[in-house]
Amino acid sequence: MTNMSLNRRTLLTGAVALGTVGLLAACGGNKKNETNSALGAGDDISKAVSFNPKDRSELKEGGELRLAFNGIPENFNPFNTNGYTSGSIAIQAAMNSAYAGGYKYDYTGKPSLNTDYVTEYKAETKNGVQTVTFKINPKAKFNDGTPIDIESVRAAHKIFTAPAGEYQVTDAPMWKQVKSVEEDGDKFSVKVTMEKPYYPIDGGFIITTFIHPALVDKKLFNDGLINKPLDKYWAGPFKVENWDTSQKSLILTRNDKWWGQKPLLEKISIRSLGEAASLAAFKNSEIDVISASAQNVYADVSKMSNIDIRKGTALGVSDYELNPDKIPLPVRKAIVAGINREQLQKIRFEKIGWSEKAPGSMCFLPLQEGYKDSYPTEIGEDVAKKILEDAGYKKDGDFYAKDGKKASYELATFGDGQDTKTTSQFFSDQMKKIGIEIKIVTYTGENDLVKVSTERSYGIKSAGYGITTNPVDSAYYFYRSEINNGHGKELDSLADKMMATEDYKKQLEIATELEKRHLAEVAIYIPVSNGPNYQACKKGLANYGPRLFATSAYDPDVWINAGWEK
Repeated sequence: MTNMSLNRRTLLTGAVALGTVGLLAACGGNKKNETNSALGAGDDISKAVSFNPKDRSELKEGGELRLAFNGIPENFNPFNTNGYTSGSIAIQAAMNSAYAGGYKYDYTGKPSLNTDYVTEYKAETKNGVQTVTFKINPKAKFNDGTPIDIESVRAAHKIFTAPAGEYQVTDAPMWKQVKSVEEDGDKFSVKVTMEKPYYPIDGGFIITTFIHPALVDKKLFNDGLINKPLDKYWAGPFKVENWDTSQKSLILTRNDKWWGQKPLLEKISIRSLGEAASLAAFKNSEIDVISASAQNVYADVSKMSNIDIRKGTALGVSDYELNPDKIPLPVRKAIVAGINREQLQKIRFEKIGWSEKAPGSMCFLPLQEGYKDSYPTEIGEDVAKKILEDAGYKKDGDFYAKDGKKASYELATFGDGQDTKTTSQFFSDQMKKIGIEIKIVTYTGENDLVKVSTERSYGIKSAGYGITTNPVDSAYYFYRSEINNGHGKELDSLADKMMATEDYKKQLEIATELEKRHLAEVAIYIPVSNGPNYQACKKGLANYGPRLFATSAYDPDVWINAGWEK
C-alpha cells in the first residue's frame, strides 16, 4: 500500500466510532443472514468495496440526495478544534474541497493529484534540505472571488504555526517544521522549505491545504463560523443554500462558481439526527442512507424492501481513552489489562453477523502494511488486580483505594444508541470485577463530544478516531506528549526519530515500537474494535457507499459522481 498520508486524525462520535463514515466493504449487496469478517494482510482489497459503481452516462442529471449525520458541530470551520469531527469533514468535502487540497485517494489509499487545485507537485531532499514545490490551478478561486494562490498557503502556515492559544486549531506537526513559504516564479507557484526533513512528505495533504486569507483574523477563525456556514470563504462543487440552526438542517446546491466537473446531483440535504431519529426518518423515506451497524437498526432495515445493505468494516477504531490527568498510571495499566475486549465485541457484533480479532493498534487497520498486534500480552483480571496491589492499592469493599481515594472514575459516552448503552454497562461490570468503579455519564448534545474532549473533563472517554492511509503519521499524532498533556515524554525522542527516518518500512517498524511501548508504559488509549460499517441505501443510488480509503472526506469526486440510476 502507498505511504502517502491523509494527515489528520478525525474525531469520531459514538455512533460513528462504530462505523458510519470510513467505509471498507467485506461484501456487497443485501444478504442479511451471513457472517462477515474484517480483512487482513494479504487479502484482495478489490473485493473490499461496494458502492454500486456506475458511469456518469448511466445516471440521471439532477436529483437530490438526503442524508443524516450524527452530529453536525455548531462550528463550521473544519480547521477549528471545535469543528473537526467526522460529520463536519464529510460535509466539508462537498462544499469546501479546498480543505483537502491538492490530493485525492482511491479505495486502496493510492493518491493522485486533484488537478482542480494542484497541477504539479514535487518533494525532494538535497544536502539535508527538504523542499516541496507545487503549482496551483489558476482557475481555482474561493466563492467570493479571492484567488487560491500562495496567500492561501501562507494563511495556513500562519494559522498552524501560531503560538498556542491564538487559534483554536487542529494539530498539524508537518506545518510546524516549515521554515518558509515563497513564490517560485508567480503567485500560483509555491516553494515550501522545511526546517528539518519530515517524512513521508510526498502527497503533502497538509502542505497543499488552502485556507482563505481572511481566516487569519483570529476572531473570525475561532468564532466567526459558529452556526454560520459562510461559504464565501470556501471552494467546492456545492454551495450552501440554507442552514436552519434550530432544525440542524443544511441544504447544498450546485455551485455555479465551481470550475471543475459539474456534479450530477442538483441538491444534497443533510440533517443532524441521532440513531433513533435517523432510523425513523429512513423508515419513513425521509432520508436515502442510514448507518445500519447498530443491532436495532440492522434488524429493522433488514426487513425493508427497495434498499441495499452495503456491508463493510469501519475505516476507524473505537476506543476507550483514559485521561492521565485524572487516572493514575497503575490504574490505567490495570484497566488495559482487565478489559475483556473480545466479550465486548461479542456483545456488540454477534447479532449483526460480524467478526474480527480485537485490534492491536490505534494507527493501523489489520490489512495495512506493517500492522502488528501491539496490545500488551499480560492481561486478565488477576493481572489487573496485581498491578493495583503492587502499586499500594487495597480493597475497601468492592473497590480498591489508595491514600483514602477510591479507584472511581466517570465514563463519558456519546449519543443515544442502545449498543453504546449495552457495551458501556458491560465495561462497567468488567471493571467492578477488578475493583475499579465506573460511573457512566451519557452525553446526547450534538457538540458534547468536542466540548468534553477539548476541556478534558472526562475520566474515560468512549469514542474513536479515523484510520488514515499512513500509520506513521497517526502514531506521531497519538503518541507525543504534546498531544497527551505532557504524559509520555520519555517516548518523544522515539517519535521524532520516526519522523526523521526517510525509509518508509523502517518508519513503520519504529511506529510499531512506539505504539507498543506507549500502550504498555503510558496506557492512555485502548483500541476496542475496528468494527463493521453497514450502510442501508435506497435502491438506485450509485457511486455512494463503502469505498475504503476513498471516503467522501478525501475524494471530492464522491460528491461529484454520486447520483441516481436512470
